[in-house]
Order: sequence, then C-alpha cells, then structure tokens
Amino acid sequence: MTYEEWFGQYLTLYKRKIKPKTRESYARLQGLLAPILGPLDLAAISPDHIQGALIHVEDQAGSRQAQLAFTLLNGCFSRAVRSGHIQKNPVEAVDKPVHHAAKGRAIKGADWQLLKPVILEDTAFALAAFAGLRRGELLGLRREDIDFDAGFIHVRRQLVRIKGQLIEQTPKSEAGVRDVPIAVELLPILKAACRLLHPKARLISAAPETVNHRWKKIQLEEGIEQPYRLHDLRHTYATRLVAAGARLAVVQYALGHSSIKLTVDTYTHIDGADAAEDIKRVSSLMR
Repeated sequence: MTYEEWFGQYLTLYKRKIKPKTRESYARLQGLLAPILGPLDLAAISPDHIQGALIHVEDQAGSRQAQLAFTLLNGCFSRAVRSGHIQKNPVEAVDKPVHHAAKGRAIKGADWQLLKPVILEDTAFALAAFAGLRRGELLGLRREDIDFDAGFIHVRRQLVRIKGQLIEQTPKSEAGVRDVPIAVELLPILKAACRLLHPKARLISAAPETVNHRWKKIQLEEGIEQPYRLHDLRHTYATRLVAAGARLAVVQYALGHSSIKLTVDTYTHIDGADAAEDIKRVSSLMR
C-alpha cells in the first residue's frame, strides 16, 4: 500500500467528521506532500523521507504550513501503526518544524484614542474589540443570538470561506460555543444593529475579506504608523480584561479557548507600564 492510498483510507475511515475548513486544509497539505511521499510504499517510508517532505512544504508554503504538515503526518502514521499497516511511526524520529509566529498586539495609548471612535461606529470592529469575537464568529451572528434581556451574545456558529464559498459551521472547538456578556460600550451599538432585523437575519452582511479591507483602510486614514491586524482587536479585548482584574479563567471562557495556556501565552499583552500600574495598586492595598 502506498502512502497516497493509505492517506485516502485514513480520511475516509478515521476523519469522516472533520469540519469542511479542516478538510480543505488537509487537501492543501496533501497536495504539497504527495509529490514527495505519494508513490512510496507506506512501510518503506523513513524519517529521512518525512524530513525531506517537510522541507519541501516549508520551501513551498512556509514554516507554519510545515508545522501543520508535521501534525497531519504524525496522526496519519500513528493511525497506520494502530491499524497494523506498519510497525513504527517514522514521524516520531523527526523534529517538529520551528515556526516563529508574528505576535499579536493590543491597541493602547494614542493609537487606542485614535481608533476607539472608529471602532464604536462599526459593529464588526466593536464585536471584536468589546466582546473578543473572532472574525468568523462575528460574521456568523444572527439577530436571535443577541439576548438583550439576559445581557449575552450567544456564540453558536462561524462563517468561513471554503473553496471560494461562504460556509456556516460550528466554532473552532467546543469551548468556542459560549455566552459572552454584552459590554456597556456594545449595548447601544448592538441595539442599533438589531433594530428591525428578522431573528434569522445576520447581524453583519459582509464578506470576511471586506471586513479586513475596511479595517486596513480606516487605519491608513487615521494615520496609524504600524497598522494592527483585525485579530488584534481580540487581543485588545483580552488584555483589557486582564488589566481590569478579570480572572484568567473568565478571560479563557470569554475568548472561547479550550486551554488557559493559550490565553496566557498568546492573548494577554502586559508591558512594563501595565505591571507598574498593577503593582502600585496592590502596594497601596498592602499598607
């Protein structure tokens, strides 16, 4: 049995319930791996073959895709061992590719003062900055998801682009299904956005690319020298929650993270000024 034949079986037998976006990602990675591994007999594939395939992926698509390919191959070969097709997983002898992701930034200081009025005028930006919603989650919101009586935004779905088509699916993980409290700043914005909407109507009728383009354009107009990513609005939400004293478990829940380590490592940006302010406040309480 060749690697390509086994990979087809692996998807059919063991990955039947993966989300469309994940399936699309697997297909893209397999397109990069197939020229190197595809025709090789599964049992003959060595760690050197795996390393060569990962180098090919990194050269063609970058280090992040090489990391994803490593994870995909590890799962595929691990399952082949468990199914009795091979004796040992060759991926276990290969180091995971290194990827240095661009760090997110929280919007603070003068930049926040410039951008806050603009954010408050745009429902999509406001949902990211004051509720921490991912782009797909805020685009997936319907009028019925905004519960003014209880004071919550019910995050139940996301809107993503797959093979050129906008597809609705559940959030990234089970933790992504959550009820986010409506912040004071958000309340008038959501009331205006929900006015006269049918319960099933989408709150924001825009394509993902349109939201990103609008965010970039606004920053250019406001003279932001080092533009922020749209996702940095989510970073800003998390960082402001921590600075206000919210428990990390609460921040984790609000962001829809399955791991508190991800919350701490990635989405809370504390600098020297933040530390000084907190320590000063704590010190005053200890006198």
